[in-house]
Amino acid sequence: MHEFDLSDPDQRNQCAAEYVLGTLDQQEKIHFEALLAISHDLQAEVEQWREHLDILNSELQPIAPPKTVWPKISDATAPKQRLTLYSWRTLSFLSVIVVVALGFFVTQPARTQDVYVYLINNQQEQPGWMVHTALAKDELVIQTLHPSELPKDQHYELWLTEKGHEPMTLGFLPRQGEKRITIPQSWKSRLLNCEIVVTLEGSKGAPNAYEMGPVSDRAHWQPILL
Repeated sequence: MHEFDLSDPDQRNQCAAEYVLGTLDQQEKIHFEALLAISHDLQAEVEQWREHLDILNSELQPIAPPKTVWPKISDATAPKQRLTLYSWRTLSFLSVIVVVALGFFVTQPARTQDVYVYLINNQQEQPGWMVHTALAKDELVIQTLHPSELPKDQHYELWLTEKGHEPMTLGFLPRQGEKRITIPQSWKSRLLNCEIVVTLEGSKGAPNAYEMGPVSDRAHWQPILL
């Protein structure tokens, strides 16, 4: 899996091309479509790639294969012998395996849907960070997109807040790259009920949950559409 840095213009453009070609894996597609939903520039890049690649459908002439190809394929795939008693036993055994496997997958619980939020728009009204859940790994993932500039002695601090509970800090938003945070077990079942709050703090962070700095942003989780 190639992990694209969507804050890098070149990698973002390459990711747009692979999105149009349909070669992104599921996780890459989730990240890309989350950004695509709110970025007009990225939407324009996708349309440009669709125009570039449309030549594969509209201008290239189809080439018919030689007439000898299909007979050769038919001969190569035709059954060579009748099923023997051994073959029937093998087939029956494989059928049992398939039934058991299907039963296993049907009875598995539905996959928990991940969610995301965007935080702190910069002067160009672009999201500075994306926070999304990776519930299968019990993680929160913070990705830097278009971060707002801050003095070195100031930081954005991220909080989980829920009515009736003391807010919990998740530390500072990264100035670049990606940051992964393990979801505390005490918050795991309540996570999606929480509001994400960002405060502006000094280099040591807020003294405690009741002496936060000024609130810079707050947002609720949004479902990722698969």
